[in-house]
Amino acid sequence: MTQVRILVVDDQPLFRRGLIAVLEAGGLTVVGTASSVAEAAEVASRTQPDLVVADLRLADGSGIDLVRRLADMDGAAPRVVILTESRDPSDMLAAVRAGAAGYLTKDQPPERLAAALNGVLAGEAALSRTMAAHLIEDVRESQRRMLLASKLPHRERLTPRQLEILQHIAAGETTVEIADRLYLSPETVRWHVKAILRKLKARTRAEAAAALREVMV
Repeated sequence: MTQVRILVVDDQPLFRRGLIAVLEAGGLTVVGTASSVAEAAEVASRTQPDLVVADLRLADGSGIDLVRRLADMDGAAPRVVILTESRDPSDMLAAVRAGAAGYLTKDQPPERLAAALNGVLAGEAALSRTMAAHLIEDVRESQRRMLLASKLPHRERLTPRQLEILQHIAAGETTVEIADRLYLSPETVRWHVKAILRKLKARTRAEAAAALREVMV
């Protein structure tokens, strides 16, 4: 049986060593380690791993940035599983939307990790039951957003992403807060806000938020 080749990405050396020991005890082969997005991309290009296990918070960015970076690699991109301390559903959703094949927390039993990673290569998603439930709810919420968007006054229908941003605007969040929550750049959020205002014929964010509240009553 061909051994699964793993790249471990975490900015804490002590945790990296412990994780390598756990993975190798589970029959997996660690072909490299890295502590940052840039280093991980270089090591992945050189070692061609089957799977990358990456922390969410890295020295120069996030595991989500790494997912996007590896997707642009020449050849077959390795699958990425985020292994993090964060139990925030919004972090998990952002990772999955970016293309991550799984999202696991660091407090799980070590003996389950190798099985979860082997499952990813067999076509399974590495998600806890709690995170899977959040993912299902997000799918349902996306459907609700599409229905809600169809009720808004508009010249052009809002996209699900634009409606999601409008909901955050209505909650009083700033551009930077929205960008951080949705793992977008502030420039991308501003571009969406301009499109939202144009489509709703609103002059300000407050007017756009008011239009949303009207259809939610």
